[in-house]
Amino acid sequence: MKKPNLDKKIAFGALAIMFAALLWSIDGVFIRPKFYTLSAPLVVFLEHLLGFIVLSPFIILGWKKIKMLNKKTWIAIFWVCVFGGVLGTIMITKAFFAAVAGETTFSTVIILQKLQPIFALILARLILREKLSKNFYIWALLGIIAAYFLAFGKTGLNLSELNLLHNAAFFAIIAAFSFGSSTVFGKRIVNHLDFKLTTALRFGITGIMVFILILFTGDIAKITELTALHWQLLALIVFTSGAGAMFIYYFGLRRVTASTATIAELFWPFSAVILDYIINKNVLNTTQIIAALILLIAFYKVVSQGKVKNITFKAKVMKGAGRGKNLGFPTANLDQENLDISHGVYLAETKINNQTHQGLLHFGYKETFNEKPSLELHIKNFSQDILGQEIEVKIIKKIRDIKKFKSVDELKEQIQKDINSTK
Repeated sequence: MKKPNLDKKIAFGALAIMFAALLWSIDGVFIRPKFYTLSAPLVVFLEHLLGFIVLSPFIILGWKKIKMLNKKTWIAIFWVCVFGGVLGTIMITKAFFAAVAGETTFSTVIILQKLQPIFALILARLILREKLSKNFYIWALLGIIAAYFLAFGKTGLNLSELNLLHNAAFFAIIAAFSFGSSTVFGKRIVNHLDFKLTTALRFGITGIMVFILILFTGDIAKITELTALHWQLLALIVFTSGAGAMFIYYFGLRRVTASTATIAELFWPFSAVILDYIINKNVLNTTQIIAALILLIAFYKVVSQGKVKNITFKAKVMKGAGRGKNLGFPTANLDQENLDISHGVYLAETKINNQTHQGLLHFGYKETFNEKPSLELHIKNFSQDILGQEIEVKIIKKIRDIKKFKSVDELKEQIQKDINSTK
């Protein structure tokens, strides 16, 4: 059997997401329950407001890139803010508040909310076209099942405790869909925008949306109910499970597929039982130990098999400004706007007149960052006129990220190095 090739960049991204999940587990167990007597939308607004205050410098520094975002990226940003920021956060907060108050069982909330990776895997396949290996999906499913046994291994997964008729069950399902879809659309955003700016935009826009909501509902008046402890905990949330965790999460999401990210997020139940052991000295039973081992193996397997390869798309060749030709490396400007890959330079192949040609694909901003992102293909040892034709391009692998160059000569030297890598 061929040993899985563990990509260091993907592994580092997955570890970042796991660390963010650890912070979220600490929040859910030790911090969030302290707010259960307050309005859920008010709590969500305050944590986003404080988080945005900390992140706002990134908006100023990245304003030029914000103005260049296309419609598709803006739709993804608003989706993440509405579903992940507003709806999902409020729904899961209300669900857990109901469980803390004894209106429903924690099992109801946790079991239904853990449908999140199922939603994410399906949507990643449909929306981002993430087609991964069969083994990836097998280990992903095993990881999801192991997470359930890990969470309920001590008390047992008693389905009779499920209260599907309570509002909290509906809240948990909506939260699962919201967070799962936000992972997918979040991946689309960080493909085209750096993680710092993505986090800042999410907190800023979400904060505005929730502020309008609490003005409409009158919850803004309940801010006087916050105690000094609540404000201290909100400040803690900003730098841990709130803006801090989301900052780390988007850093990781940029480096992995959405499918890999949603499994890495299952580090939440794993970290929760470890914290329970460290703090409360509750020893794991045999079922939980086996589930924990399977989950750890699943993490390794999905990370090692979580790379999407050989993405193929069709695009029409458009007339460009001719700058590539002036540099000595002519490019075909492509009109494809629905490409869900990260900005960068890729090894690629294209088939023209039944002949396959190697080349380089540049997707992203120009080296000056003064123009909107472009999609350009340099076809090696090719001089035919293909303007107006539709060509098929197969992406082989990513070579590097987009970067600035100090001079034209430095740019040309880098392009030549990239071309040499096609040999």
